[in-house]
Amino acid sequence: MSPLLVLSLALPAAAAGALAYVLMRRHRAGAPAAPPALEEQLAALEQRISDRLHDMDWRHASVLDRISATTDSLQSDIDWLTGERMIEQAIQLARKGAEPEAIAGEVGLELEEARAIARLRRH
Repeated sequence: MSPLLVLSLALPAAAAGALAYVLMRRHRAGAPAAPPALEEQLAALEQRISDRLHDMDWRHASVLDRISATTDSLQSDIDWLTGERMIEQAIQLARKGAEPEAIAGEVGLELEEARAIARLRRH
């Protein structure tokens, strides 16, 4: 979770907690309760904060989903390019007459794959 997201979630929660604490202390101290209009304003403010936090959570989740999809696509492309490069290197080594064990060790292919490439490139 990013620090910005944590901060954006923590600040409104801390403000609501502090407000609840002050109101509770006033109530315990025997101070007169807040007028109904103020309580209604606080309830409306709490609802707005809750709605905004929900909206922010949804937007962050949407962005994270897009980043995840892009990352998966990039990983797939990298895997394909790496595989292609490994095969090209194995073919070059086979053309130079390298043994399958040497090809497998240098390029990182399985021994059976290196043997198949070596057999095909000799013909």
